Amino acid sequence: MSEILDRRALRVFSLYRIVLSGLLVSLLIIPRSGMLPQIWQPDMFGIVALLYFVFAIGSGFSVNRRDPHGTPFGLQVISDLAALSLLGFASGDPTGIYAILMLVPVCFAGFWQPGAGTQLYSAVAILGMLGSTLAHQLLGTQPYPLAELGALSATQLAIALVSTVVGRNMADTHRLAGKRELDLASLTELNTFIVQRMEEGVVVVDAENLIRMINPSAGQLFGVSPSAQLHRPLAELSTTLSTALEHWRAGQPVGSESMAPLRLQITATGPGREEWAVLLLEDIHSENTRVQREKLAALGRLTASLAHEIRNPLGAISYSAQLLAESPELAVQEQKLVAIILGQSKRVNRLIEEILTLSRRKTPFWQDLQLGNWIARLRDEWRLSWPELDARLSLSIENGSEDLQVRVDPDHLRRLLTLLLDNALKHGEPEQGVASIAVRVYRSGRSATPCIEVSDNGRGIDSETEQRIYEPFFTTRHDGSGLGLYLARELCEANYCELRYSPVQTGGSCFAITFPMERPITPAIDD
Repeated sequence: MSEILDRRALRVFSLYRIVLSGLLVSLLIIPRSGMLPQIWQPDMFGIVALLYFVFAIGSGFSVNRRDPHGTPFGLQVISDLAALSLLGFASGDPTGIYAILMLVPVCFAGFWQPGAGTQLYSAVAILGMLGSTLAHQLLGTQPYPLAELGALSATQLAIALVSTVVGRNMADTHRLAGKRELDLASLTELNTFIVQRMEEGVVVVDAENLIRMINPSAGQLFGVSPSAQLHRPLAELSTTLSTALEHWRAGQPVGSESMAPLRLQITATGPGREEWAVLLLEDIHSENTRVQREKLAALGRLTASLAHEIRNPLGAISYSAQLLAESPELAVQEQKLVAIILGQSKRVNRLIEEILTLSRRKTPFWQDLQLGNWIARLRDEWRLSWPELDARLSLSIENGSEDLQVRVDPDHLRRLLTLLLDNALKHGEPEQGVASIAVRVYRSGRSATPCIEVSDNGRGIDSETEQRIYEPFFTTRHDGSGLGLYLARELCEANYCELRYSPVQTGGSCFAITFPMERPITPAIDD
């Protein structure tokens, strides 16, 4: 028991010692009568009883204050045995009530500190009892039968042995209970950790439908703070959810239609439905999105494999068509057919290149770029390498945005802008007037987030088509691959950016690349 620090039992023992010593002191104050035994040595009895009372009070205070420098437990037991032995001698009856009272500290020592020490305490008690008896006989008082002394000594040894065995069993039981309690606390903490990080919403309610636990996913589904909903009725969070729980408790089927777009599953934590219940909430839209992404990933792997297989025979077809086009014996009609073969081969080859680029997308190698200056240099390259774009393009870098610094993969950003500009060239033709493409670098919103905007003055995108512009292989042109915007969004996600579409009020489309944050400019260090 000392290992688990059960100080309550020690307090009870200290109170017993104070009460016992106080009663012994009161024997000197209460007037003598025939009911009280006569004391052989009143002066000695009074001094020992008073010292015992003072010592019991002092050690009791140290136990209540949990004083680490208080009286040791072994010293308290020895003092009890010594005081009771002297009191037995002074009372004139060393084998009487005081010898029996010595059984109490020995028994408690066996419970509190099971071990060899208990046998030592019993030996001290026996020696004290024998010493008092021998002193009486030497002083010429009445003799005491040896059988009575032997019985009391055997009782002391038996009490010490039994209390030691019981004390060890109790200590093992308390130690095991403490370990189980620690394991249960660890398991509870682990379960809470797992629940708090689950993608599904979890709400735990008690028998009175009060919320006892709600994880962040559930709070996000209902747009509330999880900590603010604890110990509040479930109906305040959602009346529909509360009604579904009541139907479940009554054994009625719970309709999933009323919880759309959520999927609800209720599980009891006990033997019946009247106790605590766990409500699992799953966003069907998120699940469908995850399944769709897995399908697209599998489709991408399959498409990449097919692209590798098609590339070699396509190269042979294209090379053969080029050789055939150089033949002087071809008629005009045959030359047109060869031109069709070459054109379609280039189109298929371009599609394969985009598929392979998507499948072997490299890990981003992030660098700190000064956005405005970097795009200005890229514009100079486009003037030479992309004259079709240069004739329509206008670049605008707003004041204060020249030194915007972002962390991004430069190759990814170059490829991303190329895809968006190519999309604007193909789909940004206006019904009337001259086509124009604008690239703008600026700070967006109150947080001044770095942003690049690519817009055109074309016909724009209708609402139905807007829902599918990022789907792979979806295109509105007969010669398009349908992978441009899909690949653009994948490149954005790889660099923790966001790609958003918005219509232009005057007509046209606008795609904005929003970077996660502005990074401080790192000064160059000259070698």
